[in-house]
Amino acid sequence: MRKRIYLLFGVGILMLAGCANNDYPSEEAIKNGDIVTTPERANVDQFETFLQRVEANKKDTIRITNYTTEGDAILEDITYDGKQFVYSLDSSRDEYGSQADDREKEVCRNMQKKAENEGYVFTLTDCQEGQDHIVFTARPGELSDR
Repeated sequence: MRKRIYLLFGVGILMLAGCANNDYPSEEAIKNGDIVTTPERANVDQFETFLQRVEANKKDTIRITNYTTEGDAILEDITYDGKQFVYSLDSSRDEYGSQADDREKEVCRNMQKKAENEGYVFTLTDCQEGQDHIVFTARPGELSDR
């Protein structure tokens, strides 16, 4: 009887340790409306809505969540205030991520759209830190042609 209790306790500890690595699973991100790009793609229509609002100079905010091979979340928040973009990167959930690369409310003046591999790459440019940020890569046919 004791062996079973110890075995169940040990299995429970292992399960909790395994879950601790992924504190923001993709199912939760999708449910929250995040644009998830890896390993699956979800809520891509949210990016198209964001683009429409930017073209109309209307305020909007999106979160793009990517997952590492190990399943750790990397979050990118982009806010458009009608004139410029505010970009934040949070890789604190990535076990192997570099905290030094995280951005907190970096202002970028433009978003560039570039055709690539029959899709589009969207990059925040003219950023105050001097580094452009690729924020979204649309697959062919994923977004309407605008």
